[in-house]
Amino acid sequence: MRALGAGIRRCTPPGIADFTSSGGRLATSAGAFLESLGWQPNQVAEVLGEYQEVSEQLAARYAETELHYPRTHGVEAETSAALYGLGRLLRPESVVETGVADGRSSWLLLSALERNGAGVLHSFDISDSAGRLVAQHPRWRLEVLSATSPETSLRRSLARIGRIDLFFHDSDHMYLPQLFEYGQAWSRMAPGGVLASDDVNCSRAFLDFCGAKGQRPAFLFDSRKITGAVRLAAAPQPRAEKPQPVG
Repeated sequence: MRALGAGIRRCTPPGIADFTSSGGRLATSAGAFLESLGWQPNQVAEVLGEYQEVSEQLAARYAETELHYPRTHGVEAETSAALYGLGRLLRPESVVETGVADGRSSWLLLSALERNGAGVLHSFDISDSAGRLVAQHPRWRLEVLSATSPETSLRRSLARIGRIDLFFHDSDHMYLPQLFEYGQAWSRMAPGGVLASDDVNCSRAFLDFCGAKGQRPAFLFDSRKITGAVRLAAAPQPRAEKPQPVG
């Protein structure tokens, strides 16, 4: 019965009460979400002020691109702004995302890296049709994983990449695949980095993972989906040595 109960839990999506009882911070806007991850209101306002121009450029890119996936496969409006904001506020050197589809999240993250003037985005998908909105970008590394053994392929690739400053899950939203990706990313996260996931309402994996790690995440309630994120503690600063007396 214990094993059956665990199986049912894995197959049952979380309810609102699960999020409110997790101890995590709940937000309905990109700004509140980013502030709950530790950034100051003036910092958040500055990067979200840039986002208006970015969103207009993205809309133009959509108009000129023949899409392969339904628009609903892309991240939603507030999550889009939050992703751009994370890319700007963290100023990451290494960004990893799993699940590309037409590349909305990829395009947003690359826009942030381009404005930063630094960083590389490593994107993973199992389809060679992924990423049409981006097509090509000097800071983009798209890798198509084996459709029959994506976990093995991803593990090897992440070992090669090494340290991760920002991780974003948006691929298979089943419990075990989500839990696998979170675990693989967590062991490689840089101090002060952010592990984020779209569609945390699809399974209990993100809630269970954060609970097991003793983390209190932030949640962004968008129009249809929920995004979750955890910001790791920054590395402790070395103490300044006291000057030695002379003589």
